[in-house]
Parts: sequence; C-alpha cells; structure tokens
Amino acid sequence: MKESVYRKLESLVERYEEVQALLSDPEVIGNQDRFRALSKEYSELEEVAKTFTAYQQAQEDVATAEEMLKDSDPDMREMAQEEYKEAKGQIESLEDDLQVLMLPKDPKDNNNVFLEVRAGTGGDEAAIFAGDLFRMYSRYAESQNGR
Repeated sequence: MKESVYRKLESLVERYEEVQALLSDPEVIGNQDRFRALSKEYSELEEVAKTFTAYQQAQEDVATAEEMLKDSDPDMREMAQEEYKEAKGQIESLEDDLQVLMLPKDPKDNNNVFLEVRAGTGGDEAAIFAGDLFRMYSRYAESQNGR
C-alpha cells in the first residue's frame, strides 16, 4: 500500500475517534443539528476505520509469524508458515476493500428516490409487468439498505 494512502487512512481513523468522542459530549448532544451531522460522519467513517484496524492487525500477525519462522522448533515453524499465509491473504483482501472504501462518494448517494411504476396501456399484462417491476425494485432497494 502506498505511503500516502496509509497516511490518509490513519488520518481518517483519527477523525473517526475524534467524532466518537464528540458524540458523547453533552454540548454536542444538546445541539441536534450538529449531533445529526456528526452521527452521519461517524457512520461514514466507521467501516473505513474498522477495515483499516483489521488491516493493521493483519500486518502485525505477519510480523509475528515472520518472527516465529526463525524458531528452531519445526512444529512451531510449520504453524508460523500457516499463520503467515493466512495473514498475507487477509492483507490482500483488506487492501482491496480499503481501495474500494477510499473511492470518492457521489454527492447524490444520500439522496432519496421516488419511483412511480404505472401500468400503461396493455390491460392485464401491463399491470402484471408493473407489479413485477415494482417487486424487483423493492427487493433491490431492500438488499442495498445494508450497504
């Protein structure tokens, strides 16, 4: 991972911790607009911070496994080799996740959507299609709610 990206992630984690502390401040709790804005920022930073923390832990696991590889006990070296491979795989996966999380957000992502589906001319078939289309969009929206 590039040093500049690593520094940016560190600053995001620092901001996440700062926002977390601010959310428990009674002054901020009393100001609903500021509390709402900080809560939103907190939720946006949470996934990045947790993924980066997991990435740092995986790096520590790799370093620990490398130290264990120098051990004279063959069983210990074998166990360290397995841990090393697992941690390396985890690092690669987390790097990919972090790259996706670092992509700039579309300003329209937070906008709500009103979707109207009407049956046009065509009788019963058009009404059935409109119902199917509505169910498809509804299920898609529900599946995307957790993201």
